[in-house]
Amino acid sequence: MPKKLTGSIILSCVLTLPAFAAYNGPGVSSHVKTAADASEAKDDTPVELTGHLVKSLGDEKYLFRDTSGDVEVEIDDALWRDIEVSSDTTVTLKGEVDDEWQGIEIEIDSIALVSE
Repeated sequence: MPKKLTGSIILSCVLTLPAFAAYNGPGVSSHVKTAADASEAKDDTPVELTGHLVKSLGDEKYLFRDTSGDVEVEIDDALWRDIEVSSDTTVTLKGEVDDEWQGIEIEIDSIALVSE
């Protein structure tokens, strides 16, 4: 009897292994990395942009620029903490595309200075 029990436990473990398998190869890019791509992306697409905040547009909105172009971003005042940024400062912004009736905007979740 113990051999049958041990055999059925091993068999059930082996049969459940495929349930834990997952695809691990290349696929759709996990996030957008340029301003040009972000301005064309669908709503809620994750973005990670590295470049410069070149202009304040008021009301937590800024013009972000990288080598591909410009895109409007929204950065909540609470995210700034003690970060000082000028138009010459390179930053990395992480967030997602917010496609509203007035156009594409990138809603930023985090901001970090890039050491040069």
